[in-house]
Amino acid sequence: MWRALAYGTLVAGSVFGQALLNQSFYLSNGAIPRKETVQLTIDPSRETFEGSVSIDVELKGPASIIWLNAKNLTIGSASIEQGDTAHPAKIVPGSNESIGIDDGQLHAGSVTIRIAYQGRLDDKALSGPYRRKVEGEWYAYTTFAPIEARRAFPCFDEPRFKTPWDISIRVKRDHKAFSNGRQISETEEPNGWKLVTFATTEPLPAEMVAFAVGPFDVYDGGAAGHGTPVRVITAKGHAAEGHAAAQATAAILPRLEAYTGIPYAFGKLDHLALPAGAFGAVENPGLITYRTRNLLISPREAPNQETATFTRSLRALQAHEIGHQWFGNLVTQASWDDVWLSEGFATWISAKMMDQEVSPERVHLAAIAARERMMAVDYPARSRPVRIAINSRDTARDVYNRVVYEKGAAILLMLEGWLGEDRFRDGLRAYLNEHRFGNASTDDLAAALRAASGNDPSRVLNTFLNTTGVPELSGQLLCERDSAPRLRVTKSTPGSVPVCWRADRVASSCTVLEGPSTEIALPTGTACPAWFYLNSGGTGYYRTHWTRLSEAPMQALSELSGAEKLTLVYDLRVTKNASAQAALARLASDADPEISSAAREALK
Repeated sequence: MWRALAYGTLVAGSVFGQALLNQSFYLSNGAIPRKETVQLTIDPSRETFEGSVSIDVELKGPASIIWLNAKNLTIGSASIEQGDTAHPAKIVPGSNESIGIDDGQLHAGSVTIRIAYQGRLDDKALSGPYRRKVEGEWYAYTTFAPIEARRAFPCFDEPRFKTPWDISIRVKRDHKAFSNGRQISETEEPNGWKLVTFATTEPLPAEMVAFAVGPFDVYDGGAAGHGTPVRVITAKGHAAEGHAAAQATAAILPRLEAYTGIPYAFGKLDHLALPAGAFGAVENPGLITYRTRNLLISPREAPNQETATFTRSLRALQAHEIGHQWFGNLVTQASWDDVWLSEGFATWISAKMMDQEVSPERVHLAAIAARERMMAVDYPARSRPVRIAINSRDTARDVYNRVVYEKGAAILLMLEGWLGEDRFRDGLRAYLNEHRFGNASTDDLAAALRAASGNDPSRVLNTFLNTTGVPELSGQLLCERDSAPRLRVTKSTPGSVPVCWRADRVASSCTVLEGPSTEIALPTGTACPAWFYLNSGGTGYYRTHWTRLSEAPMQALSELSGAEKLTLVYDLRVTKNASAQAALARLASDADPEISSAAREALK
């Protein structure tokens, strides 16, 4: 998800003439969906649509009512089939988010629920199923994340309920229809209609299901990566504007497949331009949606700095959304509490993929600048932890808070710097393979990284995911006669902080700070260093407070990487003394424009 969430006023669900029951926001663990078949009839010029669903469910024990999510749907009929018995079922109203299917008494085992209903295509909404008129033509679109699939069909609308989907859509013969799976048939029907049927999807949570109907045009982008067919879907007459998007995919998809070691797993890759949407982009497998202005560019635009900036931004955006196909779709967070496993990862891997386009000395600069923007607001009065409980529609509005993206990504950058780039990658590959097409938690990620690196990141993850604030570190060299030099590091906050440090003639090393003060022995035979640096690689999510700038690496700037120098700029900016100002003045003449610009800004 490219974060740009906008919520409208959401009205209550259907009223069934009975008192509402006090249902939990979460569904029971007693009923597990195993497959959902959806058939829709959609004419985008109408404000309603018809649908029917057949949901195969496994009951863990006896039940009289099966609860599932539905909102703003008018239910026409419902039935339940178990074994050789099928008969009508009663609809029981639940909360505004759910309905119950009442059969009296069901025993444990397989059950099939069938529901016919009518839904709304709102022409003002930005989420759920909605419609828009573009240049005189009506189109239907969807944006379901995080909890709006229930407005398109009854379903189990939580990320832990991943299931294959069979989708077919009845449309006017002059319209096209698209969904997550590839189209496998198109059958003419009476009165100017046709039925478009799509291949069964891999297991998906309901929020990642998507469809679109209308007089679309299609730009064929050929194949990318390991042979994935790529298309760009636009409003009528705009197909040629999809060329740059297809080129971006051809560049980005192979990088992601190479890093993860796993080919793209969802068959086709369509990019759909939306005239309006709740987000800048949404990562629906096989049918990623984008606001039109983020995806399309006229082929008549002459190459210039503006078009180069747009196409680079488009590659970064696609790196985020296509990155989700591994982190979020192939492996989905088990609950909304852990949405950082999707959004934090997509943000981090987008920056990593884009770093392949810069020189080695500029690697991580974009990520560090983004981290600095996060640090500037990461304190209790203005921020929230990365992980919070989501237990209502109100709290769901905050599920895609910028903290989830930006601090989540910064934490991953820190883990990569601490555990080592190769070991971190190996741990991620193991995590993806072990939980392929399933769900995972932060604990699952920690276990995979621990097995790959030999270091347990659990306490570090707890410290940075579940609290607000930026740790502040300071260091002091202890060089005493007749004893080996030591580096004393103190920190301002409780918790576990991985610190990677280096010093004059001392290679980079990492340690996890637990208490308020730690003394680190330098290697045997080391002379007292002229300087030290407490954020080797520039990857740590903490500030270094320079109490003694004489021990800072100001005389050895040429030995620092670009990432280390930019981090030093940001640390000096908050030190606020004359020595720091003098150090920033030196960094203001750095050859890298991002470093020099940051230093000049810090001097203001």
